[in-house]
Amino acid sequence: MKKFLFSLMAICTLVLFNAACALAAGFGPGQRTIELLGGALNSDKHPVHLVVQQTIDMKEVLEPDAYAKLSDAQKVHYIRTEYNEMNGVNAERSITTDGEGKVVRDYCTFAKGGRWYFIDYVNKTYDDLPDLPGMSLPFAETLVNWFNERPQSGNDSLSGDDYDMMTQGERVMYFYFAKGTADWKGYEVNTLPRFNVVEVSNTVDAESAFALPPADFTRQANEQMRSYAAKLMQNR
Repeated sequence: MKKFLFSLMAICTLVLFNAACALAAGFGPGQRTIELLGGALNSDKHPVHLVVQQTIDMKEVLEPDAYAKLSDAQKVHYIRTEYNEMNGVNAERSITTDGEGKVVRDYCTFAKGGRWYFIDYVNKTYDDLPDLPGMSLPFAETLVNWFNERPQSGNDSLSGDDYDMMTQGERVMYFYFAKGTADWKGYEVNTLPRFNVVEVSNTVDAESAFALPPADFTRQANEQMRSYAAKLMQNR
């Protein structure tokens, strides 16, 4: 009897130990996202290089009849966005390619040396304005307001990925991770197509990422940039 009780106690101890290990290996709601933003994506600690890609498939937006009228170029767009952050300079470059592989939009924006630049590589133009606080923020810093409410977590049945879900009023953001791990796979905002992670590292090619406009580019006012700057001025 004593031997049986000892064996039973040993089994119970083993079960409790395994349960404790499983619990310790788990992740709390929002934990992986917070650690990601404060670690790998924290450009206050080290350079950040991040590339994400988003696919815009018009089949998911239009009715079949309307979709059938589109050319191959119009049916799908791929948006590749590259973030490079180092020494307080935060650059965002976005390249949009159509369904036939043609680059239809390619721009870069960053603040450097007291000036805020918008460079259009397709039309070979650029615009620049005096730098203002809030014009150019690190990727992680733009997400701070998403944590005013407690995050939730779960698993996406379609992709199999785990997620952290953050809310901001009626808006929702998901950060996806490989199931059971902290391997970041992508993020999604509201009903927009998911951004999938292509690259993330702490190595930045500063010469390329923060390059000023080429000499043959023409200075031309960018209305979107100037409108945003005007709003920042109003909020000062």
